[in-house]
Amino acid sequence: MTQNGSPFLPNAKRRALAGLILASGAGAASAQQAALQFGVMPNLSARVLVQQYQPFRSFLEQELSRLVEIVTAPGLQAFQERSLTGAYGVLVTAANLGRVAQLDGGLRPVAIYEPRIPGLLVTHRSRPMNDINTLRSRNVAMTNPQSLVALTFTHWLRGQGLEVGQQVTPVHARNEDSLAQLLTGPDTPLAVMSRGEFNAIRADVRDTLVVWKEFSRVPGFLMLLGTSIGPAESQRLTNCLALLPDTEEGQRFFAGTGFQTIRRVTTEDLAELDPVVAETRRLLSNT
Repeated sequence: MTQNGSPFLPNAKRRALAGLILASGAGAASAQQAALQFGVMPNLSARVLVQQYQPFRSFLEQELSRLVEIVTAPGLQAFQERSLTGAYGVLVTAANLGRVAQLDGGLRPVAIYEPRIPGLLVTHRSRPMNDINTLRSRNVAMTNPQSLVALTFTHWLRGQGLEVGQQVTPVHARNEDSLAQLLTGPDTPLAVMSRGEFNAIRADVRDTLVVWKEFSRVPGFLMLLGTSIGPAESQRLTNCLALLPDTEEGQRFFAGTGFQTIRRVTTEDLAELDPVVAETRRLLSNT
């Protein structure tokens, strides 16, 4: 990334993206061109995704003069399947899922969000945790076991002498609000979530929770182009991404998500994900 410049193009004056079938765009886009399907992984509730990606959608429509629809799926398994079958022209997903989509479906990684994503261990304020061993024979809540945060947690917990699925039982929640609700019961003293999931919990509910530990920081979300995107359109989209952080829409998008910027993905970024590719495939096939 160049100082005071674009992470894609030197000294470019950045502007950027967006769209959702949950919230479909209009603007000055051409009615004669099919809408660009912008897939967003369902790591948060649809309510939050619509709010977060509205500035991104508006910018892309303006820059591309084309309708953009933000679309998602009922779970990561369905989202991954739709990604591989070409449902999305552009998509944002967890870094490990993006690497699998690249290797197995030929999608093209073009960008990655920064900074890295904190993985958090969260408890209810009335039931704090001081020792991870108190989790033995109890439940741990998480949204998507295929996510990089959840997968990294299983590795971290193994290093503490506990195995998810053996000494610790995973309980899966639909979204961030469900994660918080599970912590109100005595059987589930701990939830694994990203910082974004924690911040998306309604403020009055979040105040009842405590971040006990940050156990890791994993690579940010990958942005990929589907196989239907040709070279000319690929270049236009990449140029748009380069403009995003310097725009008002971009600033609103980053403020709403907790990310700070988006930059070109490197071979080193992708190589970092290779050790978890096989396990990610296994988790997807077992869902």
